[in-house]
Parts: sequence; structure tokens; C-alpha cells
Amino acid sequence: MKFIAQLFIVAALCACSLTHAQQPPNIVFILADDLGYGGLNCYGTDWLETPNIDQLSRDGMKFTNGYASHPTCQPSRIAILSGQYSPRTGGYRVQDHHRGQEDKIKYIVPKLTGLALEKTTFADAFKQAGYTTAMYGKWHADNYDKALHPSGQGFDVAIVANDHYGKKPSRPKVDLPEGMDYAELFTGMAIEFMAEAKANEQPFFLYMPYYLVHAPFETRADYIEHFQAKLAGKTFKDKKAESIPIIAAMTKHLDDQVGRLVAALEAMGIEDNTIVVFTSDNGSYCKDLVGGYRGTKGDVYDGGMRVPYLFKWPNKIEAGSLSEERITHVDLFPTFLDMAGLPRPEDHPLDGVDLTPLLTGKVEHIAPRTIVCYYPKYAGFNEKTQAWRVPWRNALFDGDYKLRENVEYSSYELYNLKNDPRETKDLAPSHPEKVQQLEQKLRAWEQQVGAPELTPNPAYNLN
Repeated sequence: MKFIAQLFIVAALCACSLTHAQQPPNIVFILADDLGYGGLNCYGTDWLETPNIDQLSRDGMKFTNGYASHPTCQPSRIAILSGQYSPRTGGYRVQDHHRGQEDKIKYIVPKLTGLALEKTTFADAFKQAGYTTAMYGKWHADNYDKALHPSGQGFDVAIVANDHYGKKPSRPKVDLPEGMDYAELFTGMAIEFMAEAKANEQPFFLYMPYYLVHAPFETRADYIEHFQAKLAGKTFKDKKAESIPIIAAMTKHLDDQVGRLVAALEAMGIEDNTIVVFTSDNGSYCKDLVGGYRGTKGDVYDGGMRVPYLFKWPNKIEAGSLSEERITHVDLFPTFLDMAGLPRPEDHPLDGVDLTPLLTGKVEHIAPRTIVCYYPKYAGFNEKTQAWRVPWRNALFDGDYKLRENVEYSSYELYNLKNDPRETKDLAPSHPEKVQQLEQKLRAWEQQVGAPELTPNPAYNLN
């Protein structure tokens, strides 16, 4: 939140003095929860019903090579909000599942923290530039510290709920009408927020991090019955196949809310001056909803990390356009700023790239770069095998190649994603020089972003 004060005073004054026709664009950013690459009809799962989200794809640009920053929610959300890789924020994982078993880990595990109040979020940037800002839904950037509420991190209006039907109260508490879930309630509140901003001739940034389609699996009974009938007799890969009709129903319910938001923009006459962005926090927990890629939520194989990305900006982004460029969550913050014509924060480095030239057709490709998922998470120590089911894993993407590092066991996997997008053939044994080259790039990246030095754990006591 430490910007050059004069720049934002000028930006705020300009925003207040602009006529409606001259106003900077509004932004509606929709973040789904646990919706994988195959979680939409427009991404190839034809038995899902997502007509409103599919329309965003037809009206704007669809990315086929989009990644989450992490394969789980809290670290991804912190990366999105801050525009920074996890070593800069401490947002490494969801929680410390290794607590009490530190003596079974070879290295000191980096300390987990929530998104600190002194960090700059995209909401801070837009608020200081004269936008009114709001978020309704799942926050999960606080590491369960209630003091780290979005109302203190750039949002004028913020209601948090990590739940569907009110089993957990929202913060601040709001009354949930009987039979309604938070997704439906919050969509109505968001529409009221946009209407008020329009009446005040003030540009807005609306962040809608829906809890859908996260477990527990529950939603409208009529939608569940519809998909139970529709999918009867269909064979699925996932062990929890009985939940898939409910997940499909939850996805349809999410799509309804997106449709309500877009319809409201049209009814208010502000659709042409509003950017709509849709993505998800990580890959799906369901093998049938990861687009055929290897792995699921929680893994740094592509099934846990690939997610949809859709961008709509009337008269700026060509309708029905498609990009195969590899993008990731930390690209969103700088892209939001550039689309709105705002400067980058001076003392808050952003790790992503601005996608605006790509979105608007000025360029076809992003300059070559390295993307990293740094994921020091442990879970599920097996006493019989004396091994972790989930050890510390990192992933580096560079050109056609992906390096998967198992830190705990000092091993590597190497994949050529162009030739082998499903990660079926490990090239590490036959390409040691490439492994070494990418390992050096990973170590250089760690230094660049200030990752803690890998330090032997003095308490390690596993033979």
C-alpha cells in the first residue's frame, strides 16, 4: 500500500472528474473454487451445462494453457491478490499438516503466514486510484487469522463466507434466507453494489470468489435430480463417482450466478465498459474434471494446476479469440492495472507479466519466461513405509519443458509438455543435462524471489 502518493491523488481526482463516457473500465473478477481445466462445457466436458460462462468464451479470449500458481486454494489466492510468488508473501500452503512430525522431515519447512496487511493487493491499487471495491465470498488468504480480513486490504465492502448454506457464519454476519445459499445471496449483493457505483458515476472493481464448486457437495435439489438422471449409466474414472452429478449441479448453479452478473451489466448499460475475467484457484479434486491431465487438486502435475481463463472486454478483446500462451495467477494483478491505465506499485514487485497486449491483439506471444510453483507442503506420513505421501514438491515451467522437483527425496522428473501433455514419460533419466539446466534456473529463481535457503533440519531423526 506504499505507492507514490502524488500519482494516486492525481488518478483519483481524474476518476472523479470524468464523465460516464470517459470513465475507466469497471472490472468484474470471478474466481471459482476447485474448478479444474475440464470443469466447463467450453473446456471439453460436454455433459456439464455452463451456457453463461461458455458465452464469456465466445465473447472474449479463452486460454488453453492457463495455470494456477499452486494446486491448492490459500497459496493461489494470496498469489492472485498480491501478484507475488509465495516466497515474497509466506503464503506457501493451506495449513501445516506436518505439525508434530517435524523430526521426519529432512529440511526446515518455510514458515506459513497469511497475506500481511502491509502487502499491496489489487484492491488497494484500485481503491487508491478512485475505484470503489467489493468482494463477496471465500477469502482464505488469512491463514485462519481473523484480523486479516479483506476490509483491511483494500476492499470498501467485504463479506467473507467459506461455506454454502450457512453452517459457518459469514464475516460480518449476514442473514441467509431459507433455501438460499451464499452464492445466490452474494450475487444479489454484488448487483446492488454495481448499481450504486453506476449511480455515483464511480468505476468499480468487483471480486467474486465463489465457494462453488468446493466440497461439501450440496446445491439445489432440482439440479441434482436433473444430473442424476442425465448421467445415469455413465462411467467415470473417479472413485467418488456418486458425487459427480452433484458437482455438475453445483457447476450449473455457479453458471447461473455468472449469468446474473453479466445480465445485470447489460441491464445497467455498462457492459461495454466492463471487463469480466473468470478463472479458478486450482485444479479439480475429481479425475473426470481435469481435462484428461495427470493428477488432481494438491499435486503439481498438470491436473492439479491447469485451470480455465476467460477474458471479456467488449471492443478491446476480439470475440471468440483463443490463446495457447502459458499464463498463471500472478499475471492477473499487472494485467488488471494496465487494462485500467494504472501504474504499478513502486515498492511492491509484481512477479507476473501484463497480458493486455496479448489480449488486445497487439502481440501473439509473451516473451519467454520461467514460471515456478514453489510448494513446501507435507502431508500423510506413512509409518510402515517411513515416507511422506505428500512431500515438498516444486515445479518449473520453461519453454516446452516442465521440471518436477521432489525436495525431500532429492529427485527430479522431466516432461516435454508439447510432446507429452499428459506427463506420461519421465525424461529425467535420459536427459540429465536438461535436468541440470532447469535445476539451475530453479535455484536462480529462488534467489530472485527471496526463497529461504534450503537448510538441513537439526531435529531430523529418520533412518
